[in-house]
Amino acid sequence: MPRVKIRKNDQIKFFCDLSCKAGLDWITLGKQAKVCSRTILDWRKAKCTISENAFRIFLKLGKDKIKVPEYKLLPDYWSTFKAGKKGGLVTAIKYGGPGTSEGRKKGGLISQEKRRLYPELYPNCNLPKIISKPKNNANLAEFIGIMLGDGGISSKTQASITLHKEDSKEYIPFVCDSIKNLFSINPTVYYSDHGSHKNVGLIIISSTSFVDFLLTKGLEKGNKVKQQVDIPDWIKLNRNFSKFCLRGLIDTDGCVYLHKHKSNGCDCLNIGLNFSNRSTPILKFVYKTLKKLDFHPKIFLNGVNLYRESEVCRYAKEIKFHNSYHKNRLNSFLKEKYH
Repeated sequence: MPRVKIRKNDQIKFFCDLSCKAGLDWITLGKQAKVCSRTILDWRKAKCTISENAFRIFLKLGKDKIKVPEYKLLPDYWSTFKAGKKGGLVTAIKYGGPGTSEGRKKGGLISQEKRRLYPELYPNCNLPKIISKPKNNANLAEFIGIMLGDGGISSKTQASITLHKEDSKEYIPFVCDSIKNLFSINPTVYYSDHGSHKNVGLIIISSTSFVDFLLTKGLEKGNKVKQQVDIPDWIKLNRNFSKFCLRGLIDTDGCVYLHKHKSNGCDCLNIGLNFSNRSTPILKFVYKTLKKLDFHPKIFLNGVNLYRESEVCRYAKEIKFHNSYHKNRLNSFLKEKYH
């Protein structure tokens, strides 16, 4: 309905003239305009605009007795844009802007929380992915090693593994296939080209069931270094599982290196294997497992080393690398040293 806008003082005077000069009381004005007395009171105090229909009636009742004030006729829905803008700003402050990554993230988190709190309201939107839940075996132990090396659980619904997209370009498909074979779920792989993450290949597994399963197998959610995470007991107590878990750890956090140095004036080349990690329990596991497998490792603050070339070659033969980057480096160093 169109509205009549009058300057505040003029609107107050207009109703005062209707009462004093035209001799019309407020009850009569309300009945004639078919509005309640509360509305008449608000109009008298210029708290809001007057409906066009009521204004025409008031002019007719006060004809030749009162002065018609200057006014502006506002069309239907004149306040919609202004009200919508205010509502949009309030919504953006509360939930985040809909057109920004922050807004979408905030809205998504709120939506997820509501679905957790009120699952009965979302019968078709709250179904967790069905995954395979393997029994304890060597391949699962190796995957646990991968997760403890370059993986992490960031939330209730998501786990990820961060690898070098070039050095691990053949290893990334292997890890994805392992996830599919073990859990019957398809991971997503992202390759970054920006800033400090330009060499990153990120494997993401989004599944509440998957995260819950990993937690039951002894993994922890959050920062592995702060929590000083350890290898699950079901792996440590089994020699074969320990060997496979060791491979997963070294494939992700290990490195074959070539040390060039002089001894008695002669140039020497030494091939070694290094494992680096800032979790002391994991370092101790790697050290003890290598010892049990008849290697001669050395442990220090943030790493474990095999210094004997023969043992590095034996590791590659008996335990093996699934990350071909390490195997290729070893072969390259052997070729450089002996050819």
